[in-house]
Amino acid sequence: MRSRVCVLLCVVLALAAARPALADDGDPRFHRTTPRATFDEGGGVLVIGVPGGRAWGIESELRALPPPGTTLVVRLGVTDDAVREAFVRIAYYGSASTRTRQLATADSETVAARRRAVVAIPLEPPSGAVAFRVRVLARLTDPAGRSADDAVSATIRWARGGVRPAGSLFSRLIE
Repeated sequence: MRSRVCVLLCVVLALAAARPALADDGDPRFHRTTPRATFDEGGGVLVIGVPGGRAWGIESELRALPPPGTTLVVRLGVTDDAVREAFVRIAYYGSASTRTRQLATADSETVAARRRAVVAIPLEPPSGAVAFRVRVLARLTDPAGRSADDAVSATIRWARGGVRPAGSLFSRLIE
């Protein structure tokens, strides 16, 4: 009897560990890239806290590619000195299913601690791409550290045609 309970407990723990880290308290279209990150959404602003190590943050669900000429425009702010830089990444995929291989990525300019900027990334998919994800990521100054829960904020908008260059501060496009 005791061994059955132990086996059942192991199975439950294994299933719990395999479950994706969903951000139940945030925007349902995004989820954390690690369970150690924090994520919340309010008034259209995504608020992210990142653990140490490599670049962590949030990512959107897999989406079909928008029409040609579309640009992702993000108002990105970093309020915590523990964050070395934050940036936005577009990842392109060759299939619209959730189990697909990443073909290529495109990163925005980085935003340093105590800075705010508007970054723009034109969607220019590689040949064979049919879907993409948006990631808002950050790297810490101390890879073993942790940021505040509200270290990075992002407001995401889509634009077509003439967008101001990346790095322009708070353009009329998204205010």
